[in-house]
Amino acid sequence: MLQKEIRKLYWFNALGNLSIAGAAWVLLLYAQGFSLVQIGIAETVFHLVSITAEIPSGVFADTAGRRTSLILSCLMSILSALIRAFWITFPGVCVSIAFSALSYNFASGADSALAYDLMLEQGQADRYDRYAARQSVIYRLANGAATLAAGLAVILGNTASQLLSVGLHAVQCLLIFTVRENAVVRERGGSIKEKIAACLRESAAFLCGNAAVLTLIFRNALVGAADTLLLFFLQARLPMRGAADWLLGPLLFFMSMGGVLGARVSEKASRLKTLFPLCLALVAAGVAAAFSGAPWIMALGGFTAAFADDLIQIRTDVALNRLVPPARRATLISVNSLCFSLVMIVLSPLAGWVFSL
Repeated sequence: MLQKEIRKLYWFNALGNLSIAGAAWVLLLYAQGFSLVQIGIAETVFHLVSITAEIPSGVFADTAGRRTSLILSCLMSILSALIRAFWITFPGVCVSIAFSALSYNFASGADSALAYDLMLEQGQADRYDRYAARQSVIYRLANGAATLAAGLAVILGNTASQLLSVGLHAVQCLLIFTVRENAVVRERGGSIKEKIAACLRESAAFLCGNAAVLTLIFRNALVGAADTLLLFFLQARLPMRGAADWLLGPLLFFMSMGGVLGARVSEKASRLKTLFPLCLALVAAGVAAAFSGAPWIMALGGFTAAFADDLIQIRTDVALNRLVPPARRATLISVNSLCFSLVMIVLSPLAGWVFSL
């Protein structure tokens, strides 16, 4: 029974990341004539919305249900794609990005909390390390496959690419309806107001008494934000530096494979204190490579950064799930995403300016 539920979560992850419009969103915007500065502003909008909704969405997942939160995530993705398909102006882009952020919020924390507590209920929490690594591999492979088809997204055009995303997210939504909810959510009593108050109170108390957890979260966010921005802007920077259209997809796919390698290595890594400086240095090297002017060196830098990001992300995810209480798991994991958005808000406009040089 447990394996069947976990398999559904694997498919949920894969379907959510197979969208060519999602994987190549920077390239599509750039192809439509939007500047890198505008793209940086759009990314900032994403994280402004994310900061506002991250903790409430985590509380929602812990009180109304992790599965319900994932269903809402799919619906937000569908709305985002529909708006992006038919409202082709910069304000339309920003509104679409806002719904995309809400989709991210409702999924972040809820997916890992659902999986970890399903395993915990069956006395198999030790399986989570491998699950997290496999989910990261699935994400990178699915996103890499979608990125490999980046040229197809440009050929099809924005509207057709977005409508393909609508279909994928609709299937994703139907799939998650069949997943079993966590017992810790089903069995909780009290009114919604009482549940929310208790969730916020207990989560705040936990964080205030665990400075090490906050340090862990910040380190992961810093590495993750640098890698994310690098991979986003390389979509536009590679063509600017002479990468042929037919080569763009393979180069972006190659960079995603760095994350697959990082996920595989993460199963053998354990010391987060020593991983942080190593991963930060690897991402910094990747950013430096983006200014080499040679597409293959830039792609190698992206590969290196993706490797470092997934390596530290998986070890952080495993460590956090082991540390936080089950009834507040989604809320507290959402703090990880909140910190990521805070770092991204600071770095996104700066990155848009720097990578346009």
